[in-house]
Amino acid sequence: MNIERSVETTWQPSRRLSRGGAAEQILEDLRARILDGQLPRGARLPTEKQLAEGYGVSGPTVREAIRGLTTANLVEVRHGSGAYVTADPDQLIGAALMSMMQLERVGIAEVLGVLGVLNAYAAELAATRASEDDIQAMKDALVQIDTAADATDIADGLRRFIDALGKASGNVLLAVLCRFLAGVQVALGKQLTGDVFESWRKTTRVLAKDRQRLVDAIAAHDVVAARDAARKHSAHSTKVIASLPHAHDTMLSDPAMASLLASMLQQR
Repeated sequence: MNIERSVETTWQPSRRLSRGGAAEQILEDLRARILDGQLPRGARLPTEKQLAEGYGVSGPTVREAIRGLTTANLVEVRHGSGAYVTADPDQLIGAALMSMMQLERVGIAEVLGVLGVLNAYAAELAATRASEDDIQAMKDALVQIDTAADATDIADGLRRFIDALGKASGNVLLAVLCRFLAGVQVALGKQLTGDVFESWRKTTRVLAKDRQRLVDAIAAHDVVAARDAARKHSAHSTKVIASLPHAHDTMLSDPAMASLLASMLQQR
């Protein structure tokens, strides 16, 4: 079925607008439709003209509502093509968490601690739920980390490893949270190593056996061993990061953490 055609030909406002705040009401109506699946990911929204006629408002009012959806990472405007539903869970959760972390002055030590707990839980679940494809994805990520030719490739391998672990857990929320916090950890590693390949290589090799033990435990479907391996890997990685040059200042400095989060937001 053509998603774009079905959305545009069947679309009607779900309710009449009350007086005042028309753009906000339109935003909330469209937001609700996106989140409950009436406007699925990948669908093109009705045209500005269709929306304006349907809601009985002007074009600028519709554009204001669409800008709000774009800011909320629910919609992407493609010039010359229209507005499309994106609603990416990683962006939605990531933007909210980064804002909260900046507001509450959350430190790196806290981030690594929570990531460790989540990874241990993901490992427990993965030990009972992981498919052969999931296990292979983790093994492939380990190979990428170990054989990477540059710092970017190593960082990508680390993200792929946590992503594969999260997916193997079968818990979508857990997977998204693990990916986000792992992204913060990788960003910190890039900052502390100066994104220099040799520094990355040295750091990742220290933790190679920990990652391998984790994958082996999951492949053996040993829940206790998987949880233990994940906890040891987390504790060891925290010590390794803390031993890097300038790590102490960065991990305890609010400005440094705020700068790190701001740079991540800009990349989204």
